[in-house]
Amino acid sequence: MQEREEKGWLKRIRDAGIADTPYLLTDLDLVVHKAKEFKRLMPRVGIYYAVKSNNDPNIIKALQDLVDGYDIASLGEFRQLRKLRISPDRVMYSNPVKVPSHIAETFQGGVSHYAIDSVVEVEKIKHSAPGATVYIRVKVSDYGSKFPLSGKFGIDAMHALALASAAQDAGLHVRGITFHVGSQSENPQVWDAAINMAGELIAQLTKAGFGIEFLDMGGGFPANYEDLASTIEDAAKVINAALDAYVPSTVRVFAEPGRYLSANSSVMAATVIGRENRAGVEWLYLDVGVFQGLMEPLEMSDWKYPIFTEKHSRGYKKSFVLTGPTCDAYDTLGLDYTLPSDINVGDKLYIGATGAYSLVYASHFNGFEPPKTYYVGQDV
Repeated sequence: MQEREEKGWLKRIRDAGIADTPYLLTDLDLVVHKAKEFKRLMPRVGIYYAVKSNNDPNIIKALQDLVDGYDIASLGEFRQLRKLRISPDRVMYSNPVKVPSHIAETFQGGVSHYAIDSVVEVEKIKHSAPGATVYIRVKVSDYGSKFPLSGKFGIDAMHALALASAAQDAGLHVRGITFHVGSQSENPQVWDAAINMAGELIAQLTKAGFGIEFLDMGGGFPANYEDLASTIEDAAKVINAALDAYVPSTVRVFAEPGRYLSANSSVMAATVIGRENRAGVEWLYLDVGVFQGLMEPLEMSDWKYPIFTEKHSRGYKKSFVLTGPTCDAYDTLGLDYTLPSDINVGDKLYIGATGAYSLVYASHFNGFEPPKTYYVGQDV
């Protein structure tokens, strides 16, 4: 995390005056800024916020006048949006494999758009959401993404026409193409390849008589972490050029950013509860860990959060293993965090970029409570 950002967060933290850790501090103005930045960089691309990244009601409400709608992955997310009085015609159900009862209740609740990537899914929607609009999830390269998804979801492009025909025969309306280049994609060229493929499929399906109206580019837009390989500006340049080259202007284009909008909106505050030297390795134990919302290091071994502290070392900096408070050995955030050498019990650490895929993962494992959330910005 850059020094300027750290100073900004330290001021927010001091102004908030929260004594007990762990907690998550969220600046809603930063969420709004990210949405406006996305629209500025990619004016042709609409926004459907991916609720799965952070389902905080205050974030959803902060975005409601800036986004076209919301992308859901479950009935639970739809129910939450309904409680917030989000109109169902602003909801896209983009999880390619859905629970049948979830399809039925969301359809009865007014949702009409569903992603598909198999004939099995077509049959489920035929019975639970007859006459619904569907869009085909195609497999694309996710090379360079931190969290690949192509192994789990997406039909090969060569089979898209057959799936569209099956959906049409089932009484469904095929109106779109969608893909996902993988979460935290840091290889801009995958966008070019994916949009090129989508453009070819749109042409093929249109020629076959399907009225393709939209392209959903999914998520994957990079947020700012410690080792960001490319930026949203890099991705936007490639995306804008590819859309102009491959996708007709009559086709509506939107995306499902989640991490990009929410990750850098929050910092998690923790307190050091233990320091040990084990076989020559320095360990710091924190009052928050993997099972209270910092799950992503378990999914990607080289994942690093930007971490900073108010402490000014009287000596030098050194490497620490950071681990959480539970009795599980997997409760470890990383093996090589450089921090002041004299950091010790009672000192505070601040973990940046924790607005996405953090508290949505949190549990009560070992009896430890998930962090509370506090807010600044948007007149909260």
